[in-house]
Amino acid sequence: MDFIQKFLSQFQIIWILVRRDYALQYAGSAFGIAWMFIQNGTLILLYAFVFLYLNLKNPNTQYDYNAYVFSGLLFWIPLQELLIRGTSILTDNRQLIKRSSLGVSVFIWIPYFQYLIHYTLTSFMVVIILSIYSNVNWMGFVVSYFWMALVGIYILFLIHYLSRVNILLKDISPLIRLLSQILFWGLPILYYPFGILEKLNQIHPLNYPLDIFRSLLMKNYESHFHFYEFLPFLAFSFLVFYFSKTKFQKVVMDHL
Repeated sequence: MDFIQKFLSQFQIIWILVRRDYALQYAGSAFGIAWMFIQNGTLILLYAFVFLYLNLKNPNTQYDYNAYVFSGLLFWIPLQELLIRGTSILTDNRQLIKRSSLGVSVFIWIPYFQYLIHYTLTSFMVVIILSIYSNVNWMGFVVSYFWMALVGIYILFLIHYLSRVNILLKDISPLIRLLSQILFWGLPILYYPFGILEKLNQIHPLNYPLDIFRSLLMKNYESHFHFYEFLPFLAFSFLVFYFSKTKFQKVVMDHL
């Protein structure tokens, strides 16, 4: 019972911080937090126009190409936002961290909960499109929420490190934005992993999670990759998380 009460108390604190962060991000903008929906919705509709209306796709495809592309976009868009927002979360809340006794780790959960919200909202739009132009594995779609929650934790291990580096180096967000573009094109989102591309995809830290996600969402999808290819990245993320929470913690607190 004490554990549940503590968890609910922490959740309430994080939810207040999430709402505060949204208010700060969209303060003064004409549409406020609605910009978050407009941005993701515009991006999805743009891809829908290109791949569904203009029909710019590879005609020799093994799978349902519409489901292939939009499942990849649904996987990537919230994760990209998590990576970028998570990197700057401690820097943006520097003063509040100094004044409060909440600790650094609580603030790192803010972009994670925002990521879950963004995934949920984006998934509605993507699933509507796929239900019209393609086939959706509805049971797998429900399970995909749990899978994406786990993938978010995996990225959160890296954010523990990146957010602290962002404090020491003042601002690495331009570098992270560039890295996110490299990661996007390194994933088989808009293309199939054949030949040299398949070999390059194997060394991508998000490749296996994307493959599992597609196997949940798409009917008759055959995975191209294996869990053992993902193990080194998973082990590395654990090591980075451990280093950030132990050796790196005091140095960062001194620079806040």
